[in-house]
Amino acid sequence: MVHVGRSMIMVFFSVVGLRAAPERPNVLLVLTSDQGYGDLSSSGNPHLHTPNLDRLRATGTDFSRCIAAPSGTATRAEILSGKHEFRCGVSHRVAGRNLIRPDVPLLSEVLCAAGYRTAIIGTWGLGEAFPCRPEDRGFEDVLVHGGDAIGQTQDRWGNSYVDPWLRRQTGWEKTTGYCTQVFVNEAKRWLAARAAAQQAFFLYLALNVPHAPYEAPIGAAQPFLKAGLAEPTASFYAMIEDLDTRVGDLLAELDRLNLSSNTLVVFLGASGSAIGTWNAGLHGIKGSPDEGGVRVPACCRWAGKFPAKRAVGALISPLDLFPTLMGCCGVALPQGWVGDGIDLSPAWFGKADFPKQRMLFTHVGQWPGDDPPERYRSQGFAVRDSRWLLSGLELFDIAADPGQRANLFEEQPAAVASLLGAYGTWWNSIRSVVREPVRYVIGDPHQPVVRLTAADWWPSRERPGAASAIRVASQTAIRAKLQALTDGSAVAETAGLWKLRVAAPGHYRIALAPLPAEADAAEHTKIGQLKAGRVHLRTGKREIQMDLLKGATTATLNLDLPAGELDLEAWFSGQWPDERILGSCFAEIERLGERKRPELELDLHTIPKK
Repeated sequence: MVHVGRSMIMVFFSVVGLRAAPERPNVLLVLTSDQGYGDLSSSGNPHLHTPNLDRLRATGTDFSRCIAAPSGTATRAEILSGKHEFRCGVSHRVAGRNLIRPDVPLLSEVLCAAGYRTAIIGTWGLGEAFPCRPEDRGFEDVLVHGGDAIGQTQDRWGNSYVDPWLRRQTGWEKTTGYCTQVFVNEAKRWLAARAAAQQAFFLYLALNVPHAPYEAPIGAAQPFLKAGLAEPTASFYAMIEDLDTRVGDLLAELDRLNLSSNTLVVFLGASGSAIGTWNAGLHGIKGSPDEGGVRVPACCRWAGKFPAKRAVGALISPLDLFPTLMGCCGVALPQGWVGDGIDLSPAWFGKADFPKQRMLFTHVGQWPGDDPPERYRSQGFAVRDSRWLLSGLELFDIAADPGQRANLFEEQPAAVASLLGAYGTWWNSIRSVVREPVRYVIGDPHQPVVRLTAADWWPSRERPGAASAIRVASQTAIRAKLQALTDGSAVAETAGLWKLRVAAPGHYRIALAPLPAEADAAEHTKIGQLKAGRVHLRTGKREIQMDLLKGATTATLNLDLPAGELDLEAWFSGQWPDERILGSCFAEIERLGERKRPELELDLHTIPKK
């Protein structure tokens, strides 16, 4: 079921309608992770053979200068919202800042309201709890891993690229096979069901490859190793060639189901190359605002509707997909919608030119904690137009110098002034919204049990200097920390808090643990046992403490919570000989019923050991 998305969709019904269009297409959007512009053989990469994606680019419309965001999380937010990621709440890939504000309408919601059947398969990366899950945001069918890569902290514990655990609305299930094959096989089954039902559809196939960890199909990296490429490049390229094969299978399935003639296919990468071994002469890799960090492969095809064999050098962005797909599908934008993307549908149909002049603004974001964003205004930014790229104190003529070799900052003061002025205006337009936290909701029937992880932490108030979410964003990092603690080795203090909203006042169960419940017994025994000490839970000004028995792997506290915003921090003391604390990396919260105490409670109380 679609939850929050459905209620928002009902609002959209009054403002969304079908516009006159010669035909209403299905939409297949394929997104890959960390595959940059140079990571295709059709871009000239001498190490790769990607015939299916090359053919898609050659037979449809190929965009040679598509500028994504510096991270996959940010690009996903841009695709779905048509707004710069900062405008919709996303300024990091973790740390509670990877969540889209619920009031921002998404592509999936608008198409669902217009009668499209909607599905996401693969990577969501924009929230793991209500109201930020894909099923809350207009996707009727869901099959995803947790986080923005398999094996991250928000994912099911112990997950891997082979035989991955994946989540549907009904819960987690074990699958068989390499992840890309699993996702594409699911997409093929879903498409067959849509063909049988003759339903218009929007399928968002967001592949997690070739994102780290670089775990290629068994044996697939050997040809690259024999050719002299080292790891991780060999596995990175093997993952790309495998995804090319799987995308070819999917396109063949469209043909078999007689869907190709009325399916608009879009393919693009979510960020610049994470490896950049061969980067098409571009400077920079994923995580930078340079051309190589954000230029991605992008193409579209709708046989008989879009001009074929067309190459477009105009500056475009994933931001454009929201309004452009609305135009192609004959669906009106939500009333009053204002975005950062451009409706390029007339140009896609060949009835207008692509814009010759526009500006795109890039900011890496991901500043530490909840520091004031103004401190980072001049760090990790870039502003582009059709000719120039300004990044910091460097100006490049990208049309003539895509490798960013000649800094023209001093020679072109007029261009610098124009671009800096535009950047300042843009920054001022987003500064008021970029710090607004998006909060997970507890105590709502749409998700009775909410799981929280350390990857969702905002900076600790108990230990302001403690390392926070970015240090425990992967399962590997958490294992290393707990192993060091078990061994008595030096390890940095890590803690943080969760920004939540309590939907209904009541009595709540909060279970806290260093490892999640699904970790196997051996791992709980090896690194998940706590030392004797105390567990602490702070809700606003109130702190609750409870004795912690040696060997415990979880601690459960029951308490009353009022409705409204809640900053919740939980930690264990007594785990080191000194006063350092260990933040609870995992929590489960469930509303048990009505309050047990009157509204007025003591600010500090301790639950004694039973």
